[in-house]
Amino acid sequence: MNSVNDIKTDSKYSFWTFLSLLFALSLFMVCWFGPVLAYAGHDYFFNIGRFNVLIDALKLGNYPIYLDYNALEGYGYFTKGFYPDLIILPFAALGILTGTIAAYNVMIFTMTFLCGLFTYIAVNTVFRNTFVASVSAILYTFSAYHLFDWYNRAALGESLSFTFLPIIFLGLYHIIKGDYRKWYLLTIGYSLLIYTHLLSSFLTFITLALIVIICYKPLIKEPKRIGYLALAAIITLPIVSSYILTLLEQMTSNTFYYSTKENITGQTKLGLQDLGWGFLSGILYPKTENMAGTGPLLILLVLLRLFVKEKNSSVKVADFCLLTGIILLVIASAVFPWGRLPLGFIQFPWRLYEFIIFFFAIGGAYYLSVIVRNRKQQIVAGSVIVLFTLITFIVNNNNYKYWQSLAISEAPHWFTGVASVDNEYYLGGLEYLPVNVPSHHYIHERGDIVISKNEETVISNFTRKEGVTSFDIDIKNPSKLELPLVYYKGYEASYLDKKNGMPVTESENGLVQIEAGKSGQIEVVYRWTATQQYSWYISILSTIGLIIYIFVSNRKRSDVNK
Repeated sequence: MNSVNDIKTDSKYSFWTFLSLLFALSLFMVCWFGPVLAYAGHDYFFNIGRFNVLIDALKLGNYPIYLDYNALEGYGYFTKGFYPDLIILPFAALGILTGTIAAYNVMIFTMTFLCGLFTYIAVNTVFRNTFVASVSAILYTFSAYHLFDWYNRAALGESLSFTFLPIIFLGLYHIIKGDYRKWYLLTIGYSLLIYTHLLSSFLTFITLALIVIICYKPLIKEPKRIGYLALAAIITLPIVSSYILTLLEQMTSNTFYYSTKENITGQTKLGLQDLGWGFLSGILYPKTENMAGTGPLLILLVLLRLFVKEKNSSVKVADFCLLTGIILLVIASAVFPWGRLPLGFIQFPWRLYEFIIFFFAIGGAYYLSVIVRNRKQQIVAGSVIVLFTLITFIVNNNNYKYWQSLAISEAPHWFTGVASVDNEYYLGGLEYLPVNVPSHHYIHERGDIVISKNEETVISNFTRKEGVTSFDIDIKNPSKLELPLVYYKGYEASYLDKKNGMPVTESENGLVQIEAGKSGQIEVVYRWTATQQYSWYISILSTIGLIIYIFVSNRKRSDVNK
């Protein structure tokens, strides 16, 4: 009995030690890399803009919001429909009190801390080893590539997605090998991931499919596990419908610039030299290319497999993680025919580093635990890993500042923090602009005017306020009007009396076009479409239903075990 109590006490002590260390490292990371504004990463201002839109919407009480009404000099951009914001919403709410920049930094700290915590819980559930859980969580959470995402690229969606991978793969583990009644973990994790970053969701799906193919034997042996896997997928769909259905509605309603983008995956896949530099990330970086990868410590740890002689179920799991990571590394490399496949939307095959690092961290941490068995050796090994993490912070920070200083000196107009035609309004390449819009330069040159095809039409008192565009019109004959608004499905136009609506179509320039039949004051505003409105109800009800199911099923199991 005493030995059991000692194990529980030791496990609890190890957890709180890890939690304190995770808190300290997360805080140190955020403080060391600040002020981020002075060295804004690639997508930093775009994501700050997303925060500001949310903050304004919350202040005005009109969330959910889909259009950024102020973008493109007031022409509007459908940012919120294509980039989900549910995960950053709490931090935007905080931004009302603290300001955008402080809220953004709190978000980095919080999601980094949660990333480590979720990884620890997932790994400890599988291995029942606090040392393996602690080491893998630190290696994954503070990997060179994760830092690269947070700061060099300021790729908010992908950075946040790190936090939810442990939940997803723990859920899949339970379905394949563990307690399949916890299938809902896969649903929860994947739903959160979809509400975070669509590209990471797609790559996760590919990884999940790969794992299921490799682990087909236990699924075939117990077919009900396949049923729970299907259940997890089916329940995920209605939960994420508020985002997915809105996205599909817009994508099918028009053609956007993202569909005309060149497939650059063949150019950005990892060559042998790229892989080599990736293995050194966190210690050394090339001065000719801004990139990151696994880092040397992960490579050294997985190489410890050569010295592991024992055979047990934990070794098999670690070996599986190593194998999965190697397969993904090969897929990300020049060996894989990226340029020949219709996967141009992925853009960069090295996005797979997120998954490679996750699996290498788990495998490497376990192999290390086999080599260093007693507490003193584990403390020494853990201290070395923490020291290496701190060195990675410093080296990566220097690399980050080097590249951003270089970028600022070469193109200062991209770092003013003020959206303008010269920096593409910080809208991420304007991929979701209708292809009929000649360019963002056209919008700038066209100006803030309503254009009528009838020369006798008189337009006056043009105003914009809180997403409502209004103006007076004096006409003698029906007239088609092209408004200074980018066309997206959902716009409505009516006279001020609200009795006479008018059809809204897309002009030949990709802008909102209406046909006025009489003189009067006209208002144009973006309204929720039926799809947007009802999909929210579906998501909310589905989420409530899942919560009730989890509560009831856990209550039943608890009663049975009494």
